[in-house]
Amino acid sequence: MGRTVTAVVLFLTLTLGRGAAAPPADRIWFAPGPGTIDYINLFQHPEEWPNARALFDVFKFYQQHTQTPPPDIVGPNSYDALVRAGAFQTLTKWNKKIAIEAGSVKEFYCTPDASGMNAAIQNTLASIRAVQQAGGTVSYIAMDEPFVSGRSKICGGPALEPTADRVATYVSGVKAAYPGVAIGLIEAYPFSSESAIETIVQLLEARNATPAFLHMDTDWRLSGPTAFKRDMARLRTFAASQGIPFGSIIVGLNGDADALYAVDAYGVTELIAATYSKWDRMPDQFIVQSWAQSITGQYIAPTNLPETQMYTHTNILRDVYRRLRGSEGAGTGSAIRR
Repeated sequence: MGRTVTAVVLFLTLTLGRGAAAPPADRIWFAPGPGTIDYINLFQHPEEWPNARALFDVFKFYQQHTQTPPPDIVGPNSYDALVRAGAFQTLTKWNKKIAIEAGSVKEFYCTPDASGMNAAIQNTLASIRAVQQAGGTVSYIAMDEPFVSGRSKICGGPALEPTADRVATYVSGVKAAYPGVAIGLIEAYPFSSESAIETIVQLLEARNATPAFLHMDTDWRLSGPTAFKRDMARLRTFAASQGIPFGSIIVGLNGDADALYAVDAYGVTELIAATYSKWDRMPDQFIVQSWAQSITGQYIAPTNLPETQMYTHTNILRDVYRRLRGSEGAGTGSAIRR
């Protein structure tokens, strides 16, 4: 009871006082599905998404987009194809920051000796260099749920400490080569409970590896809406108390059709609106992202363009922004109905 009262008081103190605070930096992130067929068109046909393009601050690639030979997950969107399209240079010209979602702790990196973590570090450094060689600059690394893979027995799980040690090694190694790159954490909820996520952050802080941001990958169908709203409010408050930007990933789960994908994306958007009520109380960052897999095993949903077509990813980006930016009280969905 005491913890709950303290959290509520801190939440009210922080949120009511946010009016005088500086606006959150790099608030909107965009990460299209890695294998979407029209991914390259985002850079070759900017006229198809002028309004959505003006909204986001950070474009996030998957690490596989920077690797040669290209993994199957990226489909036609290989590193060579992105370079030919001028993707990294174009983002720089648009004054958009670049992020890479990268593996830090994965089962195949959990070796008995240092070789596994050395490989994780070197693979990330290679991704950063690949972007640089193509005319871009990496501002952020988003660690892809290290405490999910880290729960496996081979990584020392279910204990959290072995993974915290590995993350600290990874952060130190990447920072040694690129001190200007901010390294943040993606974590899954409710796979990790609200209290476990607080513990994770504290373990990293104790190892001098405080994440540059905390982005939540949530499945509200598993947690239920009541637990989602309670725990996301608590985590927002906790992150603020630690000086860590807090972000919500907005993603659909059905990769078989754009409209089915949009149902989930809009569903979590409504829950976020209901949780925080007003724009100045919202999370510091929103990540409109897709990794939805189709029944055929492809990562091609939703279609990205044009922004004027219902249920494309750029159209969803605009809808999400309108819904949350205009939020005043309980969500009705009216801002995204047509």
